[in-house]
Amino acid sequence: MEKKSRTGDSVFLKLPRMFLIMKTVFISLVCTLNVQANVFSQHTKFDIAMKNVTVSEVLCYLEEISKYRFVYDSDAIDRMQRVDVEMKGTKLETVLESIFVKSGFSFVIEDGVVIIREAGKKQITAGILPQSRKITGRVRDHGSHPLPGVTVVLKGTSVGVVTDVDGHFKMDLPADHETVLVFSFVGMKTQEVYYKGEKELNVVMEEEVKQMDEVVVTGIFSKSKESYTGAVSVITEKELKSFGNRNILTTLRNIDPSFNILESNEWGSNPNRLPEVQIRGAANMPDIDQLQSDTKAELNTPLIIMDGFEITLERMMDLDDSEVETITLLKDASATAIYGSRGANGVIVITTKEPEPGKLRFAYTGSLNLEVPDLSDYDVLNAREKLDLELRSGYYDGVRAEYEVQLKQKYNEILQQVERGVNIYWLSKPLRVGVRHRHNIKLEGGDPSFRYSATVQYNDVAGVMKESFRRTFNGGINLSYKTSDLIFRNQLTIGLNKAQESPYGTFDQYVKLNPYWTATDENGNVKRFFDEDYSYWGGNNPANPLYNATLNTKETSDYTNITNNFSIEWKPVQEFTLRGTFGIYTQTNNSDKYLPPEHTAFADYADDDYFRRGTYDYTTSRSSRYNFSLTANYSKVFAEKHMIYAGLNMDLEDQKSQRYSFSVEGFPSGALDFLAVAMQYKENGKPGGSESKSRRVGFVGNASYSFEDRYFVDASFRTDGSSLYGADKRFAPFWSAGIGWNIHRENFMSNVDWINRLKIRASVGETGSNNFSAYEAMVTYTYSLSDRYYNWMGANLKALANPDLEWQKTMKYNTGVEVNLLNNRLNMICDLYLERTNGLMSSLELPPSNGFTSYKANIGKLENKGFELKVTGYLLRDTERELIWSVTGSLVRNKDKIIKLSEAMKEANATLLATGGATPNKVWQEGDSQNAIYAVPSLGIDPSNGRELFLKKSGEVTYTWDARDRVFCGVDQPDYRGNINTMFMWRDLSVNLSFGYEWGGQQYNSTLINRVENADKKYNVDRRVYEDRWKEPGDRTFFKGIKETTATQATSRFVQDEATFTCQNLNITYDLKGNKWLRHNLGIQTLTLKGDIADLFRISTIKQERGTSYPFSRQFSFTLSVMF
Repeated sequence: MEKKSRTGDSVFLKLPRMFLIMKTVFISLVCTLNVQANVFSQHTKFDIAMKNVTVSEVLCYLEEISKYRFVYDSDAIDRMQRVDVEMKGTKLETVLESIFVKSGFSFVIEDGVVIIREAGKKQITAGILPQSRKITGRVRDHGSHPLPGVTVVLKGTSVGVVTDVDGHFKMDLPADHETVLVFSFVGMKTQEVYYKGEKELNVVMEEEVKQMDEVVVTGIFSKSKESYTGAVSVITEKELKSFGNRNILTTLRNIDPSFNILESNEWGSNPNRLPEVQIRGAANMPDIDQLQSDTKAELNTPLIIMDGFEITLERMMDLDDSEVETITLLKDASATAIYGSRGANGVIVITTKEPEPGKLRFAYTGSLNLEVPDLSDYDVLNAREKLDLELRSGYYDGVRAEYEVQLKQKYNEILQQVERGVNIYWLSKPLRVGVRHRHNIKLEGGDPSFRYSATVQYNDVAGVMKESFRRTFNGGINLSYKTSDLIFRNQLTIGLNKAQESPYGTFDQYVKLNPYWTATDENGNVKRFFDEDYSYWGGNNPANPLYNATLNTKETSDYTNITNNFSIEWKPVQEFTLRGTFGIYTQTNNSDKYLPPEHTAFADYADDDYFRRGTYDYTTSRSSRYNFSLTANYSKVFAEKHMIYAGLNMDLEDQKSQRYSFSVEGFPSGALDFLAVAMQYKENGKPGGSESKSRRVGFVGNASYSFEDRYFVDASFRTDGSSLYGADKRFAPFWSAGIGWNIHRENFMSNVDWINRLKIRASVGETGSNNFSAYEAMVTYTYSLSDRYYNWMGANLKALANPDLEWQKTMKYNTGVEVNLLNNRLNMICDLYLERTNGLMSSLELPPSNGFTSYKANIGKLENKGFELKVTGYLLRDTERELIWSVTGSLVRNKDKIIKLSEAMKEANATLLATGGATPNKVWQEGDSQNAIYAVPSLGIDPSNGRELFLKKSGEVTYTWDARDRVFCGVDQPDYRGNINTMFMWRDLSVNLSFGYEWGGQQYNSTLINRVENADKKYNVDRRVYEDRWKEPGDRTFFKGIKETTATQATSRFVQDEATFTCQNLNITYDLKGNKWLRHNLGIQTLTLKGDIADLFRISTIKQERGTSYPFSRQFSFTLSVMF
């Protein structure tokens, strides 16, 4: 039964007021700014006041505020001296004359285009020629957008014209002249086109790519991509929009498989669960007390940097991709060593969009998404099959005659229900098609000196479990002010989040419900229990989860974070930049979980515990971080051959956090969900909490040298200090070195036309990790609250100090090759890597005389090695018809091995190996993978009696399962992973299809043991309970007999080889830019329509129930983007 939402949306009810406040602040801010320039509109006179600026900045400003398009040689303009321009009520021509007349330049204004030329350059002469013929045409770019201001010249003459604002041109050609036209435009490749008498000549110009101008943003330094020695992946805004619309994390996985999301079979598509993310495997291991927990996920999460400042994985997941310019994945030592102690897990560098100058622009992006539950991996019995299974299992055969009569009567009552047509599909009861909507509004503008932008984003994710949601609001103001050699930037962002888990419970509660049960009684009231037959159920009566959904339950969480990042950049000369930053980050988290006294969880409470019914768990936490950095960069090219780069950086960070939690019980009524109403703390409970404070300082230097853009070297050295480690080991050095060779720039490659680019590189270096508790190295005490002596309270020693506890260090080796072939139609990037982590923090055993069994020390060793391969081929690239079809394939292989463990860790693992259970424990042993599966070897089911046969370590065959016989049975991670995507583009239309694949690993199929062989057949089960079961001597089957009651333990019979193929995303985009009708009639500059389908299908060799607590889903979305 569905019920109306009872959620407290206090945060979001305040949004209108917050919007009003932000709007008022923003308008007031803009109105107080002294911007000394008026927008053109339709006027021809204007004011301008700019001091000590470059000519390029003046032209950029004039172009933005006017209706004119400027065409000029940027290299020539950049050589001009800085100028002062101060005029009031003047015309455009007057401003241009004051700048260019005495500088050896001339300009022409025609058809809305301003063409600026150096004196002495060939001038274009237009006019009617004798014995001429007329020609018309249009010039566009790859995206079918018109190119105004393109120079069209008849080769060998000065006859030519310039394209108009829509890219059209008309000209007269000599009838007896060879008709070859030369098209030139700034930023585009100059093109020669033979005219063959076409009615209209359509020309598509290609962008001129300058490799030296391509930059890798590392979050501290920006390096030339052509001479960079590190292994990186750069994902652009366009790629992010073409590979998914669920969240940024899944989109990155669809693009680059080295960004690995470890799928949770339990939590499926739950929008409130953070995924486990890794880059090139796990470089850390949890300690003894964390072996069976999810701590491993936090230890191996990559460092995430956004605009130079660290953010959390949760903040990244809630980020709107409309605000992202690029995302760079740093992988090897050459790329990550600059982050020293934080770079062992890889680094994700996010660069957001900066405000663009010009008149005020308004942009809106909105999307509507449908989340559809995916139940394709579930196959449960219907009502008639389920009753038949119970009968065959002997559930209605009594030991005593009088009890058998009752059982037969019970069977007949259920049979009547089945015959009457009762067959409830319980899996659909807690589910819905979630309707999600996302909105992004952005205002931006300014002039070359001052730029501003304000953004508001709202994302409402409705999960497929009823009433589960995740709502996020982000607002920000970005300001930039530039003087002659200083740039001031300030970015303020506010994030609010409200999340709620479904009050309908977990999905597995519904999967096991019998289809002949009904949710309501004959009066229409929701049943609390389906069956209260004590003799049949033994007191564990089956509860109705729909009844709990009607109660006033609560499981919510929320956070509020505020971030302010301020920076000053000083550039006294072109070659040198000095940048200082200061950032403040604060976040407050709250979580509430309330179960009313009427909840079925308290149904078995005795009379003495009656007033303990109803519980409330509350947690609140606060965290803050302050950081400061100072960065200096110097780069220069000498003699047009030697390029030198040097950078220095110093950063400081202080962070602290506090968390409080307590659990209370005893509520008189479900309607009273106020925390203070509770009668007492939970039994044997008391308030809990934790706090931490840490500081870090780092100094890093980086230098690189390139000779003729052929040979290049790169080196960095960093020293980090942290309060996390022992008093004698607070500081540690980290370093990297890399070399590279652009072979395609060698003279002996000049005649090898089929190789366009060939680059090899190699790097080595050491990084570290500090994802640990703040007080691991310190001696700590705890107050003795239970024992007192009069009014005195004592303290106990909690943990021993280790002054020599030091950094975990990861040595990384990487070699790579980058190849472009056949006129760049076939491109390949391949990397081989080896990473060894030493000094893993673990527990060291101590003699009992110390009073402690262990303490923290650097003992463990770990290794990851593998390769990454990416190949892109252009099957079709027809620029004239504006047709492109490309296919990209990627392949990743990572193999990990545990080299060394502490003796305490070995003892703990030995204990786990000897512990029974249906599911294998997480066990780590030297020489094996962290993801190894250990189970007792099975020889299958004995055909003579239906019992399982096991192989002991001694080689003996037995029917007895013994945990001590467990052996390595496989690795719960694929040997190979990768993506295949294909993109088709035709004019304004693009279609992108992305697939993912895995093979070579194993999985322990828990469905076969928990939902088939060990399943309680009094509840509904997987259909395979009906099939392939041993029935009589001679049967060769996979499962034991249907009446077998002995519980099956962890056995190799359920370890299965995995191969999976998934359709990750289908994207269709129609992009309208520069559409004349939209621009003139609606004022729309750009309009984009996009549709996405995520997780369309999944094919796997392993058949198991996926999303046990929260189902997986398919997503269908439509997005509209418009800019005015």
